[in-house]
Amino acid sequence: MSRNLWNAFGGLGLSVVLYAIVGLISCPLPAFAHGIHVSAHVHDGAIHGKAQYSDDTPVRGATVTAFDGAGEKIGETTTNEKGEFSLEAKFRCDHRLLIETGDGHGQQYIVRATQLPRDLPPRGDAPVSAASGEDPLEGIRHDLVRLRKQLWLRDVLGGLGYILGIAGIAFYFLGVRRKQSERRGQRQQ
Repeated sequence: MSRNLWNAFGGLGLSVVLYAIVGLISCPLPAFAHGIHVSAHVHDGAIHGKAQYSDDTPVRGATVTAFDGAGEKIGETTTNEKGEFSLEAKFRCDHRLLIETGDGHGQQYIVRATQLPRDLPPRGDAPVSAASGEDPLEGIRHDLVRLRKQLWLRDVLGGLGYILGIAGIAFYFLGVRRKQSERRGQRQQ
């Protein structure tokens, strides 16, 4: 049966399969390991957050540095084994968090002054952010962006389904063509 399948396409079956395999193997795939995603929130006067790579691996031992609106350093901490960090907010100003892994990768996240407790002293002459207030959907938006970039098993299986479907259609038409050529050969004899 399998021999008839290969012969049905004029000996092209094996070469088509081999070209398809080589093509799939040599296709460039996106690399997700280097993107860093950061989320942070304020709780009890401290900034708590988490840093993860795009594949949800925690960013361990990364340096988290906080800068005020003028770019001056106002705090520093490191991420733990789960990629989590905590930084005491000492001033009511925008905190630009810079997460650096030490190998050239990093990400920024801004915690607005409006998210911090009102009883904190302002930082020098730095004005409190003109933001209209804390955006309760900011964390959800961040998670949605991260999920859109993620490659899901259903996407891979869907792509394979398309490939198999197109191959099936091609094999069908090649089989029809073969049957037609066989009928012509029988008529001529």
